Amino acid sequence: MFRLSFLFTLAALLVFGIEGWAQYQSGMSKTSEPPIYIEGFNYPKFDELSHFAWFNVNFKVVKGTELQIIGEHYRRYYADRFKLGAGFRQRLNEKSNIFGGYQKEWDLYNEGRGYPNPVPREEIYFGVQHQVKENMLMDVRMVQPTFQSDFYSIGLEGVKTRLEMGTRLKF
Repeated sequence: MFRLSFLFTLAALLVFGIEGWAQYQSGMSKTSEPPIYIEGFNYPKFDELSHFAWFNVNFKVVKGTELQIIGEHYRRYYADRFKLGAGFRQRLNEKSNIFGGYQKEWDLYNEGRGYPNPVPREEIYFGVQHQVKENMLMDVRMVQPTFQSDFYSIGLEGVKTRLEMGTRLKF
């Protein structure tokens, strides 16, 4: 009886997997970009300690929907932070997207103690992104901490829920 149930479950998973793959293939246009692409930016190195960089690894799930792995590293004389998260982006129309996700931020200096803070800052976020010009994106996001943390984001001491606005230029 167990073996029959196992075989039925395996067959159902195989059929659903083939059907899902067929829908995935039909949702992607043959002339579109590859299903995985990477975005990123890194400031030039002005001194030995300062550093800022971010990256996104984007996975196209179906037409207009993407999953993302995001990362950011910020280091100055008084701070060293690393942020890692996962998110999604859904296209609303040709120029607008909604997005959201979950991220963790680690304080690697731990307020000058020289060792990482063992408790990361955890946040969820959601927002809207709009393409103003061909090479210019603007976004607005709401960021909400999920748990109380021992530290705040740099420059936001005492701020919990916040509204962030940003612009990104493509070259």
